[in-house]
Amino acid sequence: MSMNTLAVEATARAGAIPEPPSKEDSLAALTKYIPTESITLYVAMVSAQTALTSLVPWLTPSVGYAVFVAVTPVLMLLLSLRHLAVAKLDWKVPPKSWPWWSMIASTIAFAVWAMAVPGNPIIEANNAAGGVVAGLAALLVSTVLNLIAPFFERQTP
Repeated sequence: MSMNTLAVEATARAGAIPEPPSKEDSLAALTKYIPTESITLYVAMVSAQTALTSLVPWLTPSVGYAVFVAVTPVLMLLLSLRHLAVAKLDWKVPPKSWPWWSMIASTIAFAVWAMAVPGNPIIEANNAAGGVVAGLAALLVSTVLNLIAPFFERQTP
């Protein structure tokens, strides 16, 4: 699921916009916290890694991975604040009102899902078993994040 959808849901839980329709099916539960915006940009970076490294030598695969891990919660926050602004609501909310659970969960999901992308810096390209383990770990983490979400998502009374 995209971080944009997570941002809409977080904004709805905060009472700022009407509640989006529920999509509680198995596939939605499995993909809910996958930050598609970050993953898409990361896959593009991995695909262009050789060219990027020749242009920017310090931009190694490990640095790129770390940058995307760091950017994911920021992107989630910006999308959430954008939804408030588009809804003509006060987007200058205090940090205690930020969608912390969505920011943390999407970052964890990105960190694990990015390891399942071929060419990532964590698992060597010729390590087929590592790729399989990363793919299974991504599915497991997505499932666990969805199961524990009700304990951490902030609900409005």
